[in-house]
Amino acid sequence: MAVTSLSEVPMVETPDLFPTAGKKDLKREDFMLLFITQLQYQDPLKPMDSYEMASQLAQFSTMDATMQMSENMEELLAYQTSQNNLQLLTLIGHGVQAFGNMLAVSEGEAGATEFSLSNTTETCVVEIYDSADRLVRTIDMGGLPAGVYDLAWDGNDTLGNAAPDGAYYYAVKAKDSIGLDVDVDYRTTGNVTGLEYNSGQAVITIDNQINVSVSEVVRVL
Repeated sequence: MAVTSLSEVPMVETPDLFPTAGKKDLKREDFMLLFITQLQYQDPLKPMDSYEMASQLAQFSTMDATMQMSENMEELLAYQTSQNNLQLLTLIGHGVQAFGNMLAVSEGEAGATEFSLSNTTETCVVEIYDSADRLVRTIDMGGLPAGVYDLAWDGNDTLGNAAPDGAYYYAVKAKDSIGLDVDVDYRTTGNVTGLEYNSGQAVITIDNQINVSVSEVVRVL
């Protein structure tokens, strides 16, 4: 009697009982495939009762409606984002004011900026720094009452030389009559000269030198 070796026995492919195994994200087709597979391999002697089947179908219907709603919301959000981006383009060429203590020198001219003092000051000194944190100019504004003030900088350094074009920042050191620090709130003002998107965030360029997030803009001039 001839004995067939195991290597000669044809291998029978078994169906993939878990076609969705290993997936991190399941789509509606995956849920339906799981449901059909469950029906195919149920115990014929103990079939799924109608109530359980109806319950699973209801859950699938709810899941499908939720996923469809999520997709619609994503499409609506993408549309709204594109519309907002188009509106931001209209800012180019217009003046804006944003939070921050930055100011720019462009074509030899210093940009406008302002700060507000929360209390009357006995002394108020403005120090202007370049992007490398080097002190460029010191302006003594003396004692000032509480209020909003424009920073009038002619764009020259301490020696009277014109500061090169670039981005600068300033710090206001204000003290009251008993030597306590007075709170200062800063605003950056200038014309929008550019717009770009960084990691999904809209960033505007002011006076060709200063980059400010759109979320920092407080008003359009």
